[in-house]
Amino acid sequence: MLNKQSPPKKKRQMQAHIIYNKQAGGNNGPSVEDLQKALVEIGMETDYTVTESEEDVERVLAQMNGLVVAAGGDGTVAAVLTRLIGKDTPMTFLPMGTANNIAKSLDVPTDPFEYIAGLKNPRTVPFDVGCLQAPWGEEYFVEGAGFGFYADVLAAYQPEKGKSVWRGLEALSYQMFKGNAYHKRLILNDEEIRGNYLLVEVLNTTAIGPRLKLAPKATSDDGLLELVCVMADDRAGLLDYLTSMLTEDLERMETVITRQIEALSFQWDGFPLHVDGEVRPPNWADRQEVEETEFGLRPYLPHPETGEIKVKVLPGAVSMLLPAAVE
Repeated sequence: MLNKQSPPKKKRQMQAHIIYNKQAGGNNGPSVEDLQKALVEIGMETDYTVTESEEDVERVLAQMNGLVVAAGGDGTVAAVLTRLIGKDTPMTFLPMGTANNIAKSLDVPTDPFEYIAGLKNPRTVPFDVGCLQAPWGEEYFVEGAGFGFYADVLAAYQPEKGKSVWRGLEALSYQMFKGNAYHKRLILNDEEIRGNYLLVEVLNTTAIGPRLKLAPKATSDDGLLELVCVMADDRAGLLDYLTSMLTEDLERMETVITRQIEALSFQWDGFPLHVDGEVRPPNWADRQEVEETEFGLRPYLPHPETGEIKVKVLPGAVSMLLPAAVE
């Protein structure tokens, strides 16, 4: 008598929900329908939501289960990722932005369809997140946070007005020739350093903003942040600093301090900061004034809520599904 064999069980498809930023990638970006089709072809069962704001992202995440797929630029990825902290919800992302700093830092494909193809054999990695505690509240960052040159340029640029090449060039040239240095005492780990700084950045990825690669050695799964400080001892060398960012030689300059840290603190007295691509404190553009200092013109907030700024790392805050590693 022959034994009947049970038919093989069908492999259960992974449930995935695409959060799609329709502004990412401009008119040449892939449609959400094409992304959904590509994910279905590798065995995922998907649906999607088109979002236009962070409020939309928060609403969608509160109503869904399964794998979250953030399709957009670094801002979209950060908006999703920082809202999954402390939750047992895995995520992945499809790079569709201009800079794609997060994808490049993770050394994964920046083409969304090549990325999806790599998800046939995915790997799960922990992803660290930075946390900034300030007088106005607690915030999270994925790429980096800091003060000085980049934050000042961003404050002058006013990103809330939308993208503008000319406004960006104007803000950059102004800070190049009339930028400010900050005399600060930085407390990091068990060390204290004082100095006049053109730039102080704490990074979780290799680059911030428009591909400013300040920390080529940064990784987002080691439980540490990368501190980069550019000293103001050589004001004429600001162009050299910018050039060295492009050639990834910044840390070799004598007036640049780099450290791996778990935490950092410093006193804040009204100058602008940035958290990823946003200027802080909130509503900065509506409240700022400019004053003359011995180091040049300094933007500041009149009668601000001064206090201590603390930055720390949240190790493995989110579980990230990535394409298979490339040999």
